[in-house]
Amino acid sequence: MTTLLGILAVVVLAIVVIGYLLTVIDFVERLRRFWRRRVLKQHDAPVATKEDVAEIKRAVEELRGQMSTYLDGLAQAKPDIRDHFQEGRRLQDAEQHEAAIREFEKAFAASENDRQRSALHILIGNSLLNLARLSEAEGHYRQALDAGQTAHDREAEAAALGNLGNVYAERGQLDRAEEHHRRALATHQEIGNAVGQANQLANLGLVYVQRRELEQAEDCFRMALTIDEEIGNKSGQAADLGSLGVVYRHRRDSATAEQHLKKALAIHQEIGNKLGQAQDLNNLGTVYLERGELDRAEEDFTAALHIHEEIGNRVGKARALGNLGNVYSRRGELDTAEGRYRRALAIHRQIGNKLGQANQLGNLGNVYFRRGELDRAEGHLEKAAAAFEGIGDRLGQAQALGNLGLLAEQRRETGKARDLLNQARALYEGAGAGGEGPETVRRALERLAGAAPAQRKRTRKKRPLKKP
Repeated sequence: MTTLLGILAVVVLAIVVIGYLLTVIDFVERLRRFWRRRVLKQHDAPVATKEDVAEIKRAVEELRGQMSTYLDGLAQAKPDIRDHFQEGRRLQDAEQHEAAIREFEKAFAASENDRQRSALHILIGNSLLNLARLSEAEGHYRQALDAGQTAHDREAEAAALGNLGNVYAERGQLDRAEEHHRRALATHQEIGNAVGQANQLANLGLVYVQRRELEQAEDCFRMALTIDEEIGNKSGQAADLGSLGVVYRHRRDSATAEQHLKKALAIHQEIGNKLGQAQDLNNLGTVYLERGELDRAEEDFTAALHIHEEIGNRVGKARALGNLGNVYSRRGELDTAEGRYRRALAIHRQIGNKLGQANQLGNLGNVYFRRGELDRAEGHLEKAAAAFEGIGDRLGQAQALGNLGLLAEQRRETGKARDLLNQARALYEGAGAGGEGPETVRRALERLAGAAPAQRKRTRKKRPLKKP
């Protein structure tokens, strides 16, 4: 009995000591936060980056090109088809997709057979996919598939199937995406189209990236590299090496990522592919940014910017400006960062790139948050959240809502903060996301849970009495 009482006494003493220590730790943490916010005028940084999956997907798409294009001799067609087709391609390359669609529709009106119609449906679908108009793009790809099957044109079928896979991947319907990419791959294998095989392996790699199955993604990119090496496709080899570099970067294998990206850059320089060089420099800059080597990152992002300006690639220019903004933001040079983000936003608005606009609105919101300009931050983050929701980007929407939750916490609007952070958490969980964003949201919700009883008590005191 005496032994039992002794054990109980020790347990009670341990509980008291642990409770005391936790109280002290909580007090120290609150004191630290008060000192930083009220005395030093510093604020907890919002969620800084998008989920790795979204970033790697974008980077790989840039390197190889996500969509398949099937032209079926349109360049040799009669003038009233050829001229509109060529103008549409020029506009498409300039990211002027609405105008490109109008030209392709004029060519379609003069088309003579199902092969031409299939090719034009694919071109129209590609511009619609670039504009994130997924249902319309799907409709044109399905019509391209039907026309290709009617004409017994296996190459057109394969291109349409692959692009349908891209639509489903954008929607997050990954099983359907994989099915269509595999059907496209099988068709390319049947007709002996090695370039098409490599492209579909890269698209399958993207599906695995979205599932966060990076080993399978690596296998697909390596198989694509093997094919491109066998057929001497230098451009494909560089894209495959760049894709592998991006995969290694997201595995936190920075040295191997740098090695692959430098090989890709060397090949693009050898074949004179300026766009490829700029994309490799962008990815190398991101490696250095993540290492904290800000001068090297700035150097590569600036070199990428100059190339994009030289070749007139406005999308690339906007992304390079956004990346330079990230460098300056990391340095704490918020005015310079704001300037870069604003220039990037203006370009994305000119070309109608909704995803780019959403990203830069979020970046500007983060700049204002860090300055303590909470009203401006809130306005930009709300616009970013709405833009991400409009294009179906759940991860981007989660990031913006998470930052709005942190902002509400800063204002001590506990209920609003909890609601926004719970919305962000649900979106992250629905996307199967991990990493910095979800972790920041989790920690914020824990802080709010710790503060909840005191907040409820204060609220009850202020609540007016109700009539019986």
